[in-house]
Amino acid sequence: IGPLSSRRQRDRVKSYLDLGKAEGARAIVGGGVPADRPRGWYVQPTLFVDVDNRMRIAQEEIFGPVYCLIPYDGVEDGLRIANDSAYGLQSSIWTSAPTAGLKLARRIRCGSVGVNSHNLDMAAPFGGLKQSGVGRECGIEGISDYVEIKSIMPPVGTSAR
Repeated sequence: IGPLSSRRQRDRVKSYLDLGKAEGARAIVGGGVPADRPRGWYVQPTLFVDVDNRMRIAQEEIFGPVYCLIPYDGVEDGLRIANDSAYGLQSSIWTSAPTAGLKLARRIRCGSVGVNSHNLDMAAPFGGLKQSGVGRECGIEGISDYVEIKSIMPPVGTSAR
């Protein structure tokens, strides 16, 4: 995985790694800066377990390779947890039943939802819901801010040729 964009962002992500541990979560993978990458803004991909959805590492947008594994009791409980956030930029559903995953994706309050993937398609609009921002990037919707549309109304009874 590549580096983050700046020292400031790396330090921000590292502060969330520390916060997660302080909140009682346990990093079972990663959790720091890779020893073989002393230069650059690298952070190890990190997976936290023992996470409660009320923890800040589960509630806030970290913008780094940090994942929280939160147990749930059935589809409806999983949906409740997924939607219980002030943010809604991107999510993914991992399932052995892709058709059910697509149905569930419609119920998640998030700007982009992947089913068995975490990819972006640059031809599709991308942007968040709730406090994850307004507007869209990419796709036709992404260029609409740069386009001026003009409507011309011909007189009644004439054709618009």
